Amino acid sequence: MIGDAGENDTTGATLRDLKIKLLNNPNSCVIFLGDNCYKQILGGLAKAERKGFDGKKITRKRMLSQLNILKDHKGSAYFIPGNHDWWNGISVKKGKKNLLKEELFVNEEVKKYEGLLNRNNGAFFPKSGEAGPVAIELNEGKIRMIFIDTYRLILEAIKGKPKNKLYLNRFYSDLEEELKNAQSKDQKIIIAGHHPILSKGNHSGKIKFFHKYIKRFANSNTNYKPNKSIAFGIDSLMKKYDRSGIYYVGGHEHSLEYFYNDNRRYIISGAGSKVDKVKFENVETKDEFLKWNEEGFFEIDFYPLSEKIILHHRKNIRSELQSTCVDGCNN
Repeated sequence: MIGDAGENDTTGATLRDLKIKLLNNPNSCVIFLGDNCYKQILGGLAKAERKGFDGKKITRKRMLSQLNILKDHKGSAYFIPGNHDWWNGISVKKGKKNLLKEELFVNEEVKKYEGLLNRNNGAFFPKSGEAGPVAIELNEGKIRMIFIDTYRLILEAIKGKPKNKLYLNRFYSDLEEELKNAQSKDQKIIIAGHHPILSKGNHSGKIKFFHKYIKRFANSNTNYKPNKSIAFGIDSLMKKYDRSGIYYVGGHEHSLEYFYNDNRRYIISGAGSKVDKVKFENVETKDEFLKWNEEGFFEIDFYPLSEKIILHHRKNIRSELQSTCVDGCNN
């Protein structure tokens, strides 16, 4: 699981580390957790990175920096969208138009990778700017991956009109059906969405006064009311169906964070190419693991009777890959 990996024009050390893991583990699936492409506005004269993939040379290179690691992968690979892939817009119509460019590019590129199991079935989910949920079964039906587009859900929650509430209600109903079905089959459940449910990073600070007037800045804050309502709705369903263990994996925060709550596990793997410059260490409880200012990615290993969560991280771009088992370490 790797997120927010769209900063670099070439394949950096963290992505190269991930490629080695994939080559050594052909029975595996990699998920790119959104914000797959960043582009600065005004041709880079302004430092703000509002835009995402536009099909031009620089954004193609940034997408290929991630896609290229899949060329010899014998498993599967999936991409989900984040707010930057929607160009941080608050218009569903305009945002979807931009998002579809990226979806088409990803799906066409993966067709070239002959070893990839899902090369002909699409690798970008949910499709067409919809919120999902989209379910994929892995490992002979033992695992159910559920892909959702959290930014589309946030846009619906912002508007709050009857048709938007209807859209959200339908999403929650469909998600519950997926969870219910997975539990009936005794499947491990992983929900993948860009925005986190629990987090302590820089996107989780206090709401600023200008957020009331500039919605795209507010959208990035996990404490913004629409964001919190979406997180609460998803988490409520997770609590209802957590008897066999359930994971929520996301990015958005440019950090590596892990939270454990009963049978629910929350992973933030948003340090694929950017890191939050956190000048302090947030207090950790016994059910948390936080890694600041380091690039990396998370791995979940499933075994017949157990599982492990492993964090792979780099102190800096030149350092060797370091791995830490954060849960299931004695299994």
